[in-house]
Amino acid sequence: MPRVSHQPAVTEKSAFGQMRRNWASRLRAARQDRINLKNYGPQAPLFAERLWIPLDQVEHALKKWNSKESARVVAEWPQERTRGVRDLPSVKACLQHWRDGLTWEETGIFEQMLDRIRDKGKVDRLRNRADIERRYAELDELYLKVEKAGRLSPRNELVPGNFREEGGILFHIGPGGEPFFGGKGHHRLAMALALGQPVVPAQIGAVYREAIKALPELRRTA
Repeated sequence: MPRVSHQPAVTEKSAFGQMRRNWASRLRAARQDRINLKNYGPQAPLFAERLWIPLDQVEHALKKWNSKESARVVAEWPQERTRGVRDLPSVKACLQHWRDGLTWEETGIFEQMLDRIRDKGKVDRLRNRADIERRYAELDELYLKVEKAGRLSPRNELVPGNFREEGGILFHIGPGGEPFFGGKGHHRLAMALALGQPVVPAQIGAVYREAIKALPELRRTA
């Protein structure tokens, strides 16, 4: 079956940026994998490895560790920093648009993005309203492609030579083995939720030490 990208260019790095990220990821993986395999054995989390996250288990988000800390094993869990994933502004707006039929304007996301741009100068490479409108039009195109395909594609099908699931939706694994959205991939996650997909491919984030035993099940191919 041929690999067909379902990802618009606006959400991807340039060819040089992708190459640089791949090299950096391989270096981090060599170090992190060695440490984890030594400390936790064959079930140890691997840097940027792919998990298949059941969406019926996705309730919470936790923005603490970033994708560069992928496969980090932690002994403490900041439960006080969690929030409902469907309450995140980007996810909420996407669900209102794709699931409930509101226009992007009606969701308020354009004004939210403009406020952030006025504060920071640019956000996610967006500098003005025209950039925002173009970005969300491309997200609509991506949504239709994902709907037609019936799934979100793993990273190796989107970007030739991509290292593992680097750049994918980020999920941390909590104390009970439950997934916590890590704050990367809001729009892709919202698409899957709006379409009622059962699982999404995801890049592993931080893992609570006692939850390592939950990883084999999450590694199973969808």
